[in-house]
Amino acid sequence: MPAPLPSSPYSSPFFVGLDADGAGAHPASATIVGLAGADLVSGARLARAVRQAEHAGLTFVSFADALLPVVAGSPASARLDAVTRAAFVSRTTTAIGLVPQVPTTYPEPFHVAAQLASLDIAAAGRGGWIPSVTRDAVTADAYGRPAVGDVEREARDVVQVVRDLWDSWEDDAVVRDVATGRYIDRDRVHYADFVGASFSVKGPLITPRPPQGQLVVLAADGDVAPAIERSGLGQVGEAEQLVDVALVGGSDVASVRDAAAAARERSPLAGVDLEVVLDAEGRTGADRLAELDASTPRGARSPWGTGALRYVGDAAGLVALLTELATPGPDGRRPVDGVRLLPAVLDVDLPALARDVLPALRAARLVAAPRPGATLRESLGLPRPANRYDVRVPAGAPSA
Repeated sequence: MPAPLPSSPYSSPFFVGLDADGAGAHPASATIVGLAGADLVSGARLARAVRQAEHAGLTFVSFADALLPVVAGSPASARLDAVTRAAFVSRTTTAIGLVPQVPTTYPEPFHVAAQLASLDIAAAGRGGWIPSVTRDAVTADAYGRPAVGDVEREARDVVQVVRDLWDSWEDDAVVRDVATGRYIDRDRVHYADFVGASFSVKGPLITPRPPQGQLVVLAADGDVAPAIERSGLGQVGEAEQLVDVALVGGSDVASVRDAAAAARERSPLAGVDLEVVLDAEGRTGADRLAELDASTPRGARSPWGTGALRYVGDAAGLVALLTELATPGPDGRRPVDGVRLLPAVLDVDLPALARDVLPALRAARLVAAPRPGATLRESLGLPRPANRYDVRVPAGAPSA
């Protein structure tokens, strides 16, 4: 059982994340900046963008992932595995959180748990995870598997077993006892013994428990079905909290506020996905967006424009919007706990964010840059959960 939801409206800082995937969130971004193939997946380009985001003081960066390209056969759709990209930049950064998207519908849960635990180790506790769902039958065909009907239930089972596997090693399971030749204490390594609707996992994991205990799980609100009640391990009659940060959308601040209030019933934090097209390079955001929309490849499979809040305009207006979202209301609670910015074109919008938006928010003391060496949980104000198998502390209690 996880730690209780924060009771204080000031128990967590306002976070500002950034989707740093590809050339930008708009499906025509790569076309507009002339990137394709090797240039689009360049390690040097990726590292440069993430370092710029870290220097700007952003809380985390996320990386999208999907088996199929945005546009079939288009070199502008080139991508590498999201966990691989996050691990690549883990050694070139020191403070920013690294949050890859990993689908839950068809990949093997055991492999997902091991990959993400390894990322958190490489990043010294700055790892996160966006469990996504896959609703189209074309992806099922690519995996060679029957299409999954209830993808939200499947996501719930995958997130649940991944969390179980992260706890399958207690924090002090590695003893490195030279005198006896023991590397681990076998009594502190446990079997998950998970049986879901469509798969089962025995465990334990092949890697020790991640530095954060549990990586931060961010998910689009509704993608992960609510947890079911489980008995044992101090969880009798209680459902486990599966998502740490719910990501909501909306057409305006009022709808975002309502969605965040509902999401907080299920998750400690609620952030909003915010599409951004800024005035930049001598052009208005509206003009840039019109050009992008006109250049969108036919048949694009894209997350752009599917329910996220959208801002098109100058930096001052975006600062005003973020200030509104970050300022507590009469009830003492912010409308949302943070935002994940989805820049239309990364090479254009990120420099504008770093130059004109983040400094203004820090000057107003609405946001704070993450500290070098801090874990992502610490940057978000989330406690480090105790191991569910450790009988020395109550299950779900925050550890020291």
